[in-house]
Amino acid sequence: MKYFLSLIAILFINQLYAQNDAKIEGRVFDPSLQPLERATVSIIAEQDSLVLSYALTDGKGKFEFVRLPSEKPLILYVSHVNSASYAKKLILKPEEELMLDSIIMEGHMMEEVAITAAAPIRLNGDTLEYKADYFKTRPNASVEELLLLLPGLQVNADGSIYYQGKQVSGVRVNNKDFFAHDLTIATRNLDASLIDIVQVIKDKGESKREVLDDSELPIVLNLKMKKEFLKANFGKFYGSAATRDRYESGALLNAFRDTLQVSFIGFANNIGKQGFDYSELSRYGGFGRAENNRFVMYGSNGLMNQISAGINVNYDIAKKLKANLMYNYGQRSYYSDSRNNSQSFYNEIREESLSTNRSENDQFEHEIRGFVRYYFDTTAHFSFDGRVDLSNRRAVNEGSGESWRNIDEPVTNTQYQNNNDHINHGYRQTIRFEKKFENKWLLSYNHSLSNNQIGADNMSASLNRYYLFNDSLIDQENLRATTESIFNTTNKINLQIPISKSVNFDIFTEYSLKNESSKEDIQIRLNSDDFENRNDVANNKGLKNLFFYVGTQWNIKAIKNVPITVGARWLSLENKFDYYGRMDNRSNKHTYLLPRVDINFKGFRVSYSKQVNPPSFYQLVVVDSDLYPTSYTYASPYFDNVVEDQYSINYNKYFQKLKMSVYFYGRYSLSDHDVAQARTYDTENSFSTNRSYQVGATDAIYSSGNVSKTFLQNNTWKLSYSVNYYGSWSERYSNVNREENIADQFYGSVNNSINLSYKDIVTFRPNYGLQLNRTMFQIESENFRNTTNAEHSVGASLLFSNIKKFRLESSYTLKNQISGLNNERQNLHILNTSIYYPVLQKGELKFTAFDILNQNASSYFSSYSNTTRYSTTLTLRQYFMLGFVYKFLTTGD
Repeated sequence: MKYFLSLIAILFINQLYAQNDAKIEGRVFDPSLQPLERATVSIIAEQDSLVLSYALTDGKGKFEFVRLPSEKPLILYVSHVNSASYAKKLILKPEEELMLDSIIMEGHMMEEVAITAAAPIRLNGDTLEYKADYFKTRPNASVEELLLLLPGLQVNADGSIYYQGKQVSGVRVNNKDFFAHDLTIATRNLDASLIDIVQVIKDKGESKREVLDDSELPIVLNLKMKKEFLKANFGKFYGSAATRDRYESGALLNAFRDTLQVSFIGFANNIGKQGFDYSELSRYGGFGRAENNRFVMYGSNGLMNQISAGINVNYDIAKKLKANLMYNYGQRSYYSDSRNNSQSFYNEIREESLSTNRSENDQFEHEIRGFVRYYFDTTAHFSFDGRVDLSNRRAVNEGSGESWRNIDEPVTNTQYQNNNDHINHGYRQTIRFEKKFENKWLLSYNHSLSNNQIGADNMSASLNRYYLFNDSLIDQENLRATTESIFNTTNKINLQIPISKSVNFDIFTEYSLKNESSKEDIQIRLNSDDFENRNDVANNKGLKNLFFYVGTQWNIKAIKNVPITVGARWLSLENKFDYYGRMDNRSNKHTYLLPRVDINFKGFRVSYSKQVNPPSFYQLVVVDSDLYPTSYTYASPYFDNVVEDQYSINYNKYFQKLKMSVYFYGRYSLSDHDVAQARTYDTENSFSTNRSYQVGATDAIYSSGNVSKTFLQNNTWKLSYSVNYYGSWSERYSNVNREENIADQFYGSVNNSINLSYKDIVTFRPNYGLQLNRTMFQIESENFRNTTNAEHSVGASLLFSNIKKFRLESSYTLKNQISGLNNERQNLHILNTSIYYPVLQKGELKFTAFDILNQNASSYFSSYSNTTRYSTTLTLRQYFMLGFVYKFLTTGD
């Protein structure tokens, strides 16, 4: 049967290719008969004006198209920013190879077509522009659906966008920030019908800096709206109710005027969504969003109830003055219930443990951002970006645990509860100034500052029975109040001096200050009702890092398409350790020479750099601590700076002929030392000690990549394939009972997907994914155990659009994952469906069934030091939801 299906698939694909077997080659010249480089050549289906493919001419004016449809009316369209557009009608014969080697812009050829419309795709300087009207979408389609049709752009299921293999970092509307912290708010909530032109910009901001190598500039999409919508009110509302008391609701309201954009967003739900997205299937319940541009505590597990609201205002106050104001409020409540198993090995002794934990967290956040940019003239500008963050988090954790040996030999039994109140008041600002002089020298000044004041009150209570520690019962309660301060500021002055069109250099100086401090107030109750002051073991500490850089950087492009950057920084780094009178304060000062080299050639980029990092503040322990009766923590008040060498290689290439993009990134880093944890554990009485200590050199490797290939893209069929991966490998020292070992830890994933679409009515997307984490110790030992955890998932999504007005999204995933400490396995069948039906012109009803088989589960297996762990966590399970969404659009005043 499987061979029969494979044969049918081969015949089907061959039939598709049989209709796309023609080829066109050509050359484009300017009016003076010189080869015209970077002209945009598009192939358009005459019947429906659909853009089938496009290419840019090379330095010799050449272009080439393969696998074009035969016996269908086509238009060859050529545009260049300095020339009038040109078009030619074509009907290619099967397997024809047409040669057009004399296209002269502003000239005349047979069958030339009068041009009255804008080019479907054109290159305007370094900006690529797509005319949206040439890419047909369904009624009420989102911008994301429009982007899926644009050649060279790839849109993934999580909403991320790639242009020729490089990830898009932001989306703007009319060249203004639109909730810049989450680009999917624009792509998934704005209608495609509003858009006139989609621009792909290599963004260097407002800077006039000369850039010889633009391959590393961030990619930004700018959505230029049609003129009739420049004065418009538009947006949408939605609301849904579901079984198991699940719900979601939200609104996005926009008022756009010539110089003013006002947008409001608000949502509330308890299905794990962290953003404004009406369809949750592409995100399996909405996990993976960070609406307020910060990590949240729930990870990918647990249950979450949240309310969020924000407003974004862009205002061009005057021609020279532009401003942005954003406010966001977030209220989140998390509930997590987990079960954890572990095994620890001490030669012939194996200790096992089982624990349960329940936690409730409430978090309240306010974020205010104000941005102003002023243009003195065309050569100078100033900008200020300020942010205020206020947050308050309250958490309650409680649980129990036990450990034993040999099934019936108890070691510990515990019950615990923690209450934590955490307040963070933060402020950040960035100031930039730039001036370009008549001799083309460019002077820039950059200033950044951040200040966080953190207060935390923690109560931890535990009742522990230690069977080996004289069978003692310890009732202990700790009250700990901590105040922290983190202050950072950086000031940098840079002067760029151009020598020629192919050579320029920078000289710069930079001063940075990082100041961290922490003070504790500790009260303890131990087997009594009275609290005792234990500030003698409080970890009061401070660390001030002062960086001073002087350096130069040379940017050279003596060979065409081979930009080279060579530079060096001299660093003076001073560290001042403050021990608050517990011991004599300590300081050190060192100097370093930090070179940097970057070479870019035909998509390859090879780099080397050296950097220095001061010791980590959180690893410092000032005094010995006997706060807990069965353990002792030794002081580790001082560590050296870490010197790191980094080598990287990057390859990023889009092949126009093959409609394929290839991206690869690899990095190797070598640190001269690291900090590890050492632990002793007395198996006779279960007493332990802990300390941090400095170890030898460690290295790490990281790699990621993506390959995507479009096989077909016409008005009937679309067929594409993509695979992406990431992997990281690193070394970590472990020391248990004076036995030291080094773990090689690997984390990685591979995801494959095929996208097959018929007339944009039916889309089928099979996929396969593998996630792997592995720990291998360099020295074979009875205590340090190697572990491997692999998770496989195979499935598919099926989408039907406009089937008697209905739209259907359905997904199925078979997930094979670990289910026990001894590597037991389980299969999960995750099935989801959503059905949409349009009502009231701009409205839509939605019915969603999430996790229909009620099998969704989360588990994790890992190894650290001499311990292996397995955990399961409460996660979002089956619900059935009915909802409604309504869009609106009005134009004029």
